[in-house]
Amino acid sequence: MLNNIYLNTVRSHVDLLVRRARNDKLIVWDVGRDETHDPTLIAYRAYGNRDDADIVMLCAGTNRIGEALPNKRIYLPLPASLAQIKRTYTNSGLTDGVLNG
Repeated sequence: MLNNIYLNTVRSHVDLLVRRARNDKLIVWDVGRDETHDPTLIAYRAYGNRDDADIVMLCAGTNRIGEALPNKRIYLPLPASLAQIKRTYTNSGLTDGVLNG
């Protein structure tokens, strides 16, 4: 339940910036052939770790790790924005394990 609130916040953040055409506040990512079946690879390339694969799947519109990512452009939150959202939910009682797992 709390993880859903966190992911909904990330989704709202990205959607708002896309609607406002604020691509300078987002990572604009063209999903490559080597990435379509591995959201952890995009997470590693974008954020430096594979823990944020759930963010990649959320932004790509997929629901599970085995589902192929669409071969198109996706928009991801900047690392600083994602860290701020995580801090907000960590400070409100969530543990890191809930956010990453």
